Amino acid sequence: MGKVYDVAVIGTGSVGSAAGYYAAKEGLAVLELDSHRPPHEQGSHHGQTRIIRYAYGEGEKYLPLLLEAKKLWADLQEQSGQDIFHQVGVVNVGPKGADFIENVAHTADKFDLNVQFLEGQEINDAFPNLHFNDDYRAVYEKDAGYLHSEVAIETYLRLAEKLGVDQDFSSAVSSINYREDGLVVITNSQTTYLAKEVILTTGSWVKKLVPTLPITVKRKVFAWFKIDDQRLTEQRGFPAFTIEIAGDATYYGFPGENGDIKIGKHDGGQVITEPAERTTYGSYPEDKEEIKPLLAQYLTGTAGLDFGAACTYDVSPDEDFIIDQLPGHPQVKLVTGLSGHGFKFASFLGKVLADQVAGKDVFLDLKPFSLNRFQ
Repeated sequence: MGKVYDVAVIGTGSVGSAAGYYAAKEGLAVLELDSHRPPHEQGSHHGQTRIIRYAYGEGEKYLPLLLEAKKLWADLQEQSGQDIFHQVGVVNVGPKGADFIENVAHTADKFDLNVQFLEGQEINDAFPNLHFNDDYRAVYEKDAGYLHSEVAIETYLRLAEKLGVDQDFSSAVSSINYREDGLVVITNSQTTYLAKEVILTTGSWVKKLVPTLPITVKRKVFAWFKIDDQRLTEQRGFPAFTIEIAGDATYYGFPGENGDIKIGKHDGGQVITEPAERTTYGSYPEDKEEIKPLLAQYLTGTAGLDFGAACTYDVSPDEDFIIDQLPGHPQVKLVTGLSGHGFKFASFLGKVLADQVAGKDVFLDLKPFSLNRFQ
């Protein structure tokens, strides 16, 4: 019998790269597997940056996870010396009474977060490139900002390698099988591996290995626009943002850098079933149209499209995360269904998976994220 790993991490992008590192820190024999060496453009982690905010419109159940993730990101940056977190602030804007902005305000109050509440003209005065009337309110969170997603993943993988983690980024895992003695047999196009436990974090294409999971894959795009007003730049203090406009369109963006500002639309997209369907930016007419309502009325200072990119969301039925073990196979731990808002949690989710494999107690309530809520 060949080497038996304590844990094999299948999919080492956002959550998987963190899980492999933290499992190695627990002294476990770890194998990391991916179809390409991350960071790469085949998943959901590319595009340079991801927002991290703590006043959370998706619900207060996420706050304890977020606050733990915040500490882990800070630790990673300190230990590695890498440029991972930028505290540029995040301004959340939405119609008064809308669920998202009211949840942001509620979580800020409940967890006593360092925020500033603004309405109508106050938003415009604080951020002159934004334009909202008295039907809108905002929550500005000074301590929030953005993460360099690709730098974070590369850092986790490099540190894991230093801890002795074996890494095979030659091809996608094609099958997972289970032996009577409890070991898991993992096969890719190159070889077969054995592991006592598996961490399954393959993102959008998890159903290739577990077809029964309730996951839908969406093709999503984001784009960089040229800057015509330097007040949109990080150097001039422009924050990251989430903006919901009347009609339920939700946008996100980052302060400008190197002459461009990155903006995306959170909702919408195309449901796809195969990786080949995640076509390049511009292959759908709406790719170049979806940001126009934001730029036409609510955000000024850009000077036309520079370039765009495509990614995928793995979406659960309620757009909340799935953090669980595989039914019938408790040796397989999984995180999926991050639904386009998961990267900021990746440090903590990876740590949770590593702790579970190491037999350590998880001190936060993860029941809201279990698979059985869909039964």
